[in-house]
Amino acid sequence: MTQQLHHLIVSFIFNACILNSVIGQSLLRLQSQDTGIFKQTYLRSLYNRHLQASPGDPCARSWLGYQCTQLVCGRIRIHWSLGGDPPSGDGCAYQESATQVTAPNTSAQLLHMALQTDMTQYVALSWPQKTGRMAPADAVIGFLVSSSGNYSIGAFKITGESASKVQPDEAVTIANKRVVANKTALTICFTRNITQVGQGAGVNISVQSPLGMNFVASKDEFGKLHSLNPDYKCGVDVSFVRPVGGPDDGLWRPSNVSSDPSDDVLAERLFYMRAHGALQLTGWIALVPLGILAARHRWVFAPVSIVGLWFQVHRTVQIVAVVLITAGFVLPWTSFDSNDEQQVIGVDHETRMSDPLLSSHETLAIALMVVLGLHITVTIIRPKPDALWRHIWNMVHWWTGRGLALIAGVNVVIGITLWRRVSGGNGVEWIVPLAVLTTGWLGLAVWLERRAPTGLGREGSYAPPTGDGRALFTGVLSSSPTPSEVPSPKGGVPLLTLSKTQTSEA
Repeated sequence: MTQQLHHLIVSFIFNACILNSVIGQSLLRLQSQDTGIFKQTYLRSLYNRHLQASPGDPCARSWLGYQCTQLVCGRIRIHWSLGGDPPSGDGCAYQESATQVTAPNTSAQLLHMALQTDMTQYVALSWPQKTGRMAPADAVIGFLVSSSGNYSIGAFKITGESASKVQPDEAVTIANKRVVANKTALTICFTRNITQVGQGAGVNISVQSPLGMNFVASKDEFGKLHSLNPDYKCGVDVSFVRPVGGPDDGLWRPSNVSSDPSDDVLAERLFYMRAHGALQLTGWIALVPLGILAARHRWVFAPVSIVGLWFQVHRTVQIVAVVLITAGFVLPWTSFDSNDEQQVIGVDHETRMSDPLLSSHETLAIALMVVLGLHITVTIIRPKPDALWRHIWNMVHWWTGRGLALIAGVNVVIGITLWRRVSGGNGVEWIVPLAVLTTGWLGLAVWLERRAPTGLGREGSYAPPTGDGRALFTGVLSSSPTPSEVPSPKGGVPLLTLSKTQTSEA
């Protein structure tokens, strides 16, 4: 047992080193492929964080003529004026000949706002009961009406997370509605009476202190699930009463041709998501079931005259699976989200993860990795075959492994659903491999269970269903040499004369 434990620990450490090397090289390769997007985003975030000071600091100058402007998400910008007249120039801009921008009127009832994004289907803001939570909330949404090709702006009450729970809010009046849209940008502007209380969250809008607000934009039609990309979905505390006349913040704007194209940002993140999905699908769905079947149906390896072959196959396959699964688990934490961006917009990771499906996917992934770590630890302390508690160890080892595979399958399905929402595709590139592998492994498992001898190779002997024991392996490993068989004291036929050595390694 001591020697076996020594070899197992050495093997585990060796493979852990390989894992660290693989992850490190992968991250270096990804970093070497950097097109400058993340570097520019990081520098932009540092500069934005520098501008984020107390509400008493001057707000950034609005080039549309409003009192203030602020970049709230990576690709959503707001402009606002508290009190005064709405824009009188073309579109959503004030006339160039207008007098100097006045300070916000803290007693004003009218809030003039403009939202800008590079998603052209719809853009929305809301005042929720809890920042970062979609519902309940009082919202203003500007969206493209596909049937007419025109845009509409209105007040909505959001009482749930489905499209049917987003309904017009007759308690709130939206005036001075305008839209400026082209193929690369969308700007909506409107006036809201902040003394009116919406029917969604019933938030009393007070400008005396920062207000928690949600923002979202999408390339999909209004009514469909919006993007989960933090550039287009965020919750932010906004201070409407701030001194005016601050400098241009120098951050993203639709007309800023030097800014990073949103399509490149999305493509970069989708690349990492594909890598994450491929690693998890290969590890959990392709390799883990193979390792489980190799251990459960070790009798298949009996005709091959290699001591402990089933054990070596089981261990090797599962080690490779753990390497891939761990790499796939690390990837989202290093590539999907920007911690700098979270600090800039004033929202933590938990708030942005308020989507139930995404939260479930993350929670299951963490739980799987914790149990997987315990599973590996239990494997290292495997007792001798004749130990009193070996039977208990067997049951724990077998059923935690099977439970992990089952729960991982559920999480893979959730991941595919999220992929369809984020990418806008049908996910067939994931659904087909999942269906083929799942059907194949289940079919093979049923076939092996029906062909398996009594004891499945764990008890050292079995009674073949019919005829000579060699017939059992016909068509399974027909090219393998058939070892000599000896009578079993139980009246059956042992797997091999060397099977005692094989099974002792279990």
